[in-house]
Amino acid sequence: MTDLRAKRTVLAALAREPDFSGVARLPDLRGRAGREFTLWLDRSGLALAFFGGIQRYGAAARLTAEWRTALSERLARNVERTRDILAEAQRILSSFRTFGVTAAAIKGFTLCPDFCEDLHFRHQVDLDFLTAPKSVAVAAQALRSCGYETRCLNESGETCFLTHSQHIPSVRDDLYAPQHQRQVDLHVSVCEACRWLPIDAPQDCLEHAEIQSSSGVSYLGLTLEDKFLLQILHAFRHSFRSWVRISWLLEIAHCCEKHAQNDDLWRRVIERAGSGRLTKSIFAFVLGLMERLFCSPAPRALQPWIADAMTPSLRAWLDHFGVDWAVSDWPGSLNNLFLTAEFILDADLRKEYWRSRLLPRKAQTSLGTVAVANRKQFFLLQAARVHYLSQRAAVHLKDIVALPWQQLRWKRVLGESRGSV
Repeated sequence: MTDLRAKRTVLAALAREPDFSGVARLPDLRGRAGREFTLWLDRSGLALAFFGGIQRYGAAARLTAEWRTALSERLARNVERTRDILAEAQRILSSFRTFGVTAAAIKGFTLCPDFCEDLHFRHQVDLDFLTAPKSVAVAAQALRSCGYETRCLNESGETCFLTHSQHIPSVRDDLYAPQHQRQVDLHVSVCEACRWLPIDAPQDCLEHAEIQSSSGVSYLGLTLEDKFLLQILHAFRHSFRSWVRISWLLEIAHCCEKHAQNDDLWRRVIERAGSGRLTKSIFAFVLGLMERLFCSPAPRALQPWIADAMTPSLRAWLDHFGVDWAVSDWPGSLNNLFLTAEFILDADLRKEYWRSRLLPRKAQTSLGTVAVANRKQFFLLQAARVHYLSQRAAVHLKDIVALPWQQLRWKRVLGESRGSV
C-alpha cells in the first residue's frame, strides 16, 4: 500500500483547519514510493486541490522544488484540459438544443462555485447530463451527431457514450492532458436503480432545473439542493463498489462549509431527500466519512435528521476503518463489506452483494472500449487488458487474504463499541 503517512499529510493540509507540518517530508518523486504516492494523489483527485491549498495559505515553500514543479505542471495541463472539456460541453449542449432535447448538465463543471472555487483545480473525467426517459432516444441522436456511440441504449437508466479511439489506455497516461477518448454519461435520474439499494430519489429534478452559467458556459442546471443530494448519492454509489474518489468528499465538505449557516438550504435538502431510512443512512455514511477525513462536520441543520441513522456499528466503522478504507489504493478495499447490513436489510440480497464483491464479473473489471485498426494494435490491446486485469486481480487477492483478519478486527471493534454504550 502507498505510504499512509504521506496520504494523511495531504488530508491534514486539506482539513478545515489546515496543517502543513508534514508537507516537507513527502516521498522523493524520483523513488518508487514517490511514484506510487503520486499515482494515488492523481487518482484520488486531490493533487490539484492540495496544490491549491498550499498556494492559498502561502505554504509552497514547504514543498521541495521537485514537488512544486510536478504540481504546477499538472495545473498548467489541467487548465488546457478544462478549457477543452468546456468547449466540448458547449458543443454537446448546442446539439441538444438543435435536436430539441431538454437536458441538464450535472456534476463536473456545474459544481463551481458551490463545491469548488476554481475549476482549474478540479480534475474532470467525463461529461454527465440528465434528461427525461422519453427524451433518451433523441438525446442519443444528438450525441451521435457529435461523434459519440453506445453499445446499448438504456431508456430507464444510465447510458455511456464514447467517441472512437485507437488509444490503448495505460497506467502511464497523463490524466491531465486532453482526453484521447471522450465520454458522456446520459442519466434519467439522479440515482440509477440498483438491485440492492431501493433508494427513493426524487424524479422531478429536471422540472426544477434552471439556467446557470459556469466559466462562460450557459447550461440548464440542477438546484443547489438537488446538486447536493446528487453528490451524496454519487459518492455513496461508488463507495458501495469499494472505492470513492476522495476529492468528491472534499467538494461536499466545501459546500457544507460554504453554506453552513444557510438553514433554509438544508431544510430543502431534507425535503428533497425524504424520510427513508436508507437515504438517511447514506447521508450519515458520506457525511461521517467526510468529517473524519477533513475534520469538517455536517451542517448543524442536518445533524438531527441523520442522528438516528448514525448507529453504533456505523460510528464504529467510521472511527476505526473509515479513513484507511477511503485512502486505500485504487481499485479500493473490501473492508466496507462489514457495513452491508446497514444498507441491505434482506439477508439473501446481502449474500448476493457479497458474492458480487468477492467474485466480480468481467463487466466490473473492463478496460473499456477501444477501436483497433490493425493486428499490431489488437495484440497491444490484449496485452494491456491482461496487464490491467492482473493488476486488479493481485490487489483483490491480497484484500481477500486479509479479509478474515480484518473481520476479526471488526468484531472486536464492534464488541467494544457496544460495550461502551
